[in-house]
Amino acid sequence: MWIMRNTYFGIVLALCTTSGLSAQQPKVSASSSKSAPSGADYRSLRFDETWPAASSGRWDDRLKHIQLAGDRPLTLTVGGQVRWREESFRAFNMGAQDDDHTQSRVLLSADVRAGERRGWNARVFGEFRDAQSYGRNLPGGARPTDMDRGDVQNLFADVGHGASFVRVGRQEIALNRERLFGVPDWANTRRGSEGARAQLTVNRFAVDLIQARPLLVRQTLGNRADSTAQFRVFAVGNAAGAKPFAKALPAVWQAYWYEQRLSGATTRGTRHTTGGRVQWQFTDSRRGHVRSLEFEGARQHGELSGRQLRAWFWVTEAQYQWKRQHGAPSVALGVETASGERPGSGDALQAFAVLYPAAHAHGGFADVIGRTNVRELHLIATWAPVRSVDLRAAAYRFDRLRLDDGVYNKQNGLFRAAGGNRDRHAADELDVTGTWKVSRHWRAIFGGAVVAPGPFLKRTAGSARTERWSFVGTAFTF
Repeated sequence: MWIMRNTYFGIVLALCTTSGLSAQQPKVSASSSKSAPSGADYRSLRFDETWPAASSGRWDDRLKHIQLAGDRPLTLTVGGQVRWREESFRAFNMGAQDDDHTQSRVLLSADVRAGERRGWNARVFGEFRDAQSYGRNLPGGARPTDMDRGDVQNLFADVGHGASFVRVGRQEIALNRERLFGVPDWANTRRGSEGARAQLTVNRFAVDLIQARPLLVRQTLGNRADSTAQFRVFAVGNAAGAKPFAKALPAVWQAYWYEQRLSGATTRGTRHTTGGRVQWQFTDSRRGHVRSLEFEGARQHGELSGRQLRAWFWVTEAQYQWKRQHGAPSVALGVETASGERPGSGDALQAFAVLYPAAHAHGGFADVIGRTNVRELHLIATWAPVRSVDLRAAAYRFDRLRLDDGVYNKQNGLFRAAGGNRDRHAADELDVTGTWKVSRHWRAIFGGAVVAPGPFLKRTAGSARTERWSFVGTAFTF
């Protein structure tokens, strides 16, 4: 295993050092707003919204915006990524098991566009993905999120005008800050869906309409849409970059409704999630300080397996950034909480369920404690000590909201039952992560986390060891 891992790393290293563009970010929808960099982000150039520009003559630039019909606006862009990551766990999920394993992924994409950016345009985007996992001996082994050999990650067609479009096919769907609906790039197979999406942008407004089914990863067979689950989305908010209507109004705002229909063997019914998000931004141009204040909240209602849903969640976060200081450091302080289950509540279901989140990006990188029945306090700092390095440090405290309910994992499953315990403090987590843009194409990531059990985990049945997790990885993107 050690020989195989180092051989793979050597191949990637040789490729990466032959050239020098850090991976650009994927498209952000018109109803979204970028958060502070995670410090461990090596997503590929896959939803590139740039249009033909003059070529620099580099080999990779010659793969972008290739003219297919002379002077007519018909182009082909070819891209891809090879990535590798090694993870080390001690006391996985605070249990007795230790493990070291490796993951790799290859992405190859082709993007055909016709028309002009400001006028009518069309697009066909296809992406192949091969994800592998080596030596994972943790529960579940190589899970569907870890490994899937040779499948289609994206295959969709767009027709649009300006920033508005209609998209049909297999696609990745990320909404808002991805707290409830996202695409976790940390998962080796990412999250895909099949369906239709329409996004209409008019002046300062953007409207999103989606109907789709989540994609089931079948590791040895072709992936397919989940016939037991589907979701619909209606969201309205500000267009990307639009100025607020008045000085005191939020710079970012959105109202949304998500409907999730489930028809599985054990869970049947409909979950509605209705909520909104606002963010105020304040800039002191004289001193170069940027401040923001954000709030997002939602309630869930509907019926699942004969029980009425009555659940909620909210989060608030304040951020301060010193743009003119060396490395543009920033600090964010936030509180997040979600309802838990009340024992003996009869036909009422009160535990908030996160839908399709980018779990690794929220609530701690170690992915131990979920949101249900938890009040989370977090402090996050980012800094770029040199131009090519982004660092992130975060501290979290997790407390139970209801003392008659336990704590849950990020898949909405019960992690530890209450067992009559009255301790509120569940766990603490400290994360340190970083990204190093080694060259034009090569990016490296590194970091780790420590998760320490609180009195609740220590005094209830089950293991309560301190988890230590670390990772290192690299990606070659063109």
